[in-house]
Amino acid sequence: MTEPTQAPTPVEVHEPPVEDGLIAGRPVEDRSFEVVEVGVGASLGVAIGAAVAGPIGLVAGGVLGAAVGIVAGEVIERAAGHAAETTDATEDRSPRSA
Repeated sequence: MTEPTQAPTPVEVHEPPVEDGLIAGRPVEDRSFEVVEVGVGASLGVAIGAAVAGPIGLVAGGVLGAAVGIVAGEVIERAAGHAAETTDATEDRSPRSA
């Protein structure tokens, strides 16, 4: 004797609401902080690289300085907590907290 087949029960998917003012999934304030981090890092890298190794050091220092600026900025933001509070900036991301 064979069992009757049942259709699978549909699973509900809860999509988080989309916020206004996002750039690549993050708030505009976070992106503006990153622009400042890159600018400061690149400026310092250019100054140090040019002084140490001339024109090649200027280019290399700018690229490395921008990368170091991003990393340092992210470390500071994570240590300080949420840099920009948004409607979804909560510690508990479970569907029941909404």
